Amino acid sequence: MTNSSISLVQNLGAPAANTAAAAGLLKVLIAAQATGIAVELVNTDKATSGSKLPFWVVLSSPQTTLYDANAVVRFLYKTGSLPLAERISLEQHLEWEEKTLSGLDADSHMEEILAAADARVVWLGNSGAAAAVFFGALYFALSNAKPAALGAFPALQQWYTGQLESPAVTAALPVYSANVIKVLVREEPSLANRNVNSDVEFTYDPAKKVLPVEGQNNILITSALPYVNNVPHLGNIIGSTLSADVFARYSRARGNNTLFICGTDEY
Repeated sequence: MTNSSISLVQNLGAPAANTAAAAGLLKVLIAAQATGIAVELVNTDKATSGSKLPFWVVLSSPQTTLYDANAVVRFLYKTGSLPLAERISLEQHLEWEEKTLSGLDADSHMEEILAAADARVVWLGNSGAAAAVFFGALYFALSNAKPAALGAFPALQQWYTGQLESPAVTAALPVYSANVIKVLVREEPSLANRNVNSDVEFTYDPAKKVLPVEGQNNILITSALPYVNNVPHLGNIIGSTLSADVFARYSRARGNNTLFICGTDEY
């Protein structure tokens, strides 16, 4: 008994691209393309279905429903018929993907994701169930990784480039893109990835004195002293130093010779 087509029911609308639901959708689409199975996308909603699951796949032969993307990939690739040693190896990698890789988000674990994937990419190969599962799980991170970050892992970069050129992935990605909500990776803020206009940035150099310059717009800005009578919070600066600091940055951005001074009232 074989399936010439499967129905993929999207229950909660289009998933965000950085979610497990979106990764699962891509896994299924790639596996279906690789195994010659047509996918019918069906949209429903939680109120009608009574389910909180993001999607499921309905098979016609045998008549059954699969709720896990990796289970669908296993079914389509018929991994149960693999030689025992090959199947055990496959299951070990899929289990790692399910328990470890899927728990890492690209916003705060990008480098960890790339390093972990690079360590396994030699085993994956360019086709088969493992490649479909790992590409689906990694696509959001790899497609949003900065070139320098991805370039630090040449084996992973080569595997990713090869996957993008494979017929199954090439056919699956447009369908995937049309059925997910695009989001951006938000890196953890740090001094290395900040985006600051150096002309506006405030840097304190005790040796540098801001003095009036003849013929220029010389701006002196002072602000009320911040009185802190408990644990400091945002309100302590909103009414005094914040507005003055914003104006000082604006003034510097306009090219004015600007001096902003304040102090503290500690006793």
